Amino acid sequence: MNILVTTDGSERSLCILPHAARLAAAIGADLRLARVLDPRSDAAGVVAERLAQAVAEVRSRWEEGLRAALAAHGAAGEPLVIERRWGEDVPTAIRRAAADLGAALIAMASRGTGAIRHAVFGSVTMGVVGSAGVPVMTLTGCPPVPAHDGPYHLLITTDGSPDARSIFPALAPLLQPGKVRVTLLEVAVMRAMETEAEAKHRTLPALEALRPRLPAGIETAYHIPVVPPGAGIDTAIIDAARELGADAVASATHGHSARRHLIAGSTALGVARLSPVPVILAKSAPVD
Repeated sequence: MNILVTTDGSERSLCILPHAARLAAAIGADLRLARVLDPRSDAAGVVAERLAQAVAEVRSRWEEGLRAALAAHGAAGEPLVIERRWGEDVPTAIRRAAADLGAALIAMASRGTGAIRHAVFGSVTMGVVGSAGVPVMTLTGCPPVPAHDGPYHLLITTDGSPDARSIFPALAPLLQPGKVRVTLLEVAVMRAMETEAEAKHRTLPALEALRPRLPAGIETAYHIPVVPPGAGIDTAIIDAARELGADAVASATHGHSARRHLIAGSTALGVARLSPVPVILAKSAPVD
């Protein structure tokens, strides 16, 4: 199993690397740290008789830099330079590399500089989420990896909709019993004259009904934050991630093309922007 981590060469874009390495180590996946090379721009300043020679020189230099980045972050993995083909944009090049590797996950910073400077949940990141066919781990800022022992703790959120259930098949290759534990979370918005206990009691059966969608033998818990009408659901999810010591939050989202600059729902966007841990996004689709 492979996990593909992308960088544009900036330190900020590498903030995702130790988080992806934590997951890779937990589930025994191979990690590849990749950078997209555009032959016509990235090799333009290299003096060589042929473009292929200039590209080879840049590739060699970048591979060395990627190895150094892996070592600096204490991450076991291999470098990968993705040569951008004629007519390809950056998301397409990343998706192609992930498909060639058979990657179970793509990890990338939500904001960067250089080749992915426009990755602000609408450009490269959402371009990848929208059609990669695998979940995408993203991170805003540069928080440290949660310090705890034991299995990787994944907080999977749902709003009770059919689309939200699409997160389970997307995560299936990563959900390994004994290596990953799951907390299923749904935020209960209190109804008129309803107590907090009643709101939890109303929400729990639907949350428990999701348990068969997880692999047999995987450790599972349930968490139901209760909020008043109008309160921030994204804030409740972020607070839960801190309280429960989650390694990552996972959610389905309506990924769209880079041109549309859309992410479905303010909740997924709010969590991804403010979460102290990585957020794993999978494009939603109705699931029975």
